[in-house]
Amino acid sequence: MAFVGMMEISPLEAGLPALDDKNWHGHFVGFETKNYHFGISAQGEVVFRMLGKSGEPIGQKLAVPVQILVEENMPSGKVVAKTILPDSLESAQPATKKPKNIVIHGKVTGDAKFEVTVNEDRGVISFGGRLLDAGTLKNPLKFSLRLKFGDAYPSEKAGGGKNDRKKLEDKSRDDRLILTYSDGKRVKLSTTEKADASASEANGMGIAAAEVEFSSYQGNKFLANSSAPIAMKISNSSANAFQNGFTLTWEADPVKDPQAKARLNIEVK
Repeated sequence: MAFVGMMEISPLEAGLPALDDKNWHGHFVGFETKNYHFGISAQGEVVFRMLGKSGEPIGQKLAVPVQILVEENMPSGKVVAKTILPDSLESAQPATKKPKNIVIHGKVTGDAKFEVTVNEDRGVISFGGRLLDAGTLKNPLKFSLRLKFGDAYPSEKAGGGKNDRKKLEDKSRDDRLILTYSDGKRVKLSTTEKADASASEANGMGIAAAEVEFSSYQGNKFLANSSAPIAMKISNSSANAFQNGFTLTWEADPVKDPQAKARLNIEVK
């Protein structure tokens, strides 16, 4: 089952070594289970692709990327995402299909240095990360990992005819977005009603775990949790339904977690 249809990567543009496998062309890490494919490209692009009932990926638009972010907080209050420099990416480990205790170092524009760790254990992929050096950047920086969930029904359009809306309602009837907060409270959010996560109580005291299940995932459940003391945050486009797309952000905190031991854990069941 080939993974490479999602992206084409030139080895000349990449900093990390790549697997010598036609199914994982241009990838530093390629891992497969019966439920998902997980890859890290030689350019540092990270993505999960769930597998459908046929055993094949359910579609590029339903893939869940994990974006590695270094952001600069400007004096104006604006937050500027820095660009990863692919040629700066390096790891002491070779390209692999068994990601165990992987450590990746890299730089962004402004020469700020970061570290990402990746480990697989019994089908769970764990990420960690932190900033190592500010480079030439003078403003406060933050390191985060952002899961991006796209439109769960890219081929279905709400707001069309009455029959189209009914079909979408039927498909999304059993969809679930369940959040567990840091205090242990569990909440099921509506995936069909418009909501602005940043302007609501959706984030509570911080999100410890999230369960995402859409019928378009063909029986798969996407699970993410964060180990203490780091919590996640959910966000989406203003006044939009969560089924139309949202993000979960895990942000490193050098004050709460100075040894950078906290992990973002992801699994597909």
